[in-house]
Amino acid sequence: MKKPEQEKQTLFSVIRSVLAALFGVQSDKNRYQDFKQPTAWPFIITGIVMMVGAIIAVAQWATASQ
Repeated sequence: MKKPEQEKQTLFSVIRSVLAALFGVQSDKNRYQDFKQPTAWPFIITGIVMMVGAIIAVAQWATASQ
């Protein structure tokens, strides 16, 4: 019995999924597709990079406004 090929997600789709999950607006269809992936590492790494970027952006904004 052959297993169906799993679609690899693109960088854009991983970023979109992380942002949608962050704001809590991800559809069940997309969430199901995300959980079908063989590993969670792309989502974890993307989330960490986005959080670090957000912290840096807020720190730059806060220090620039003084």
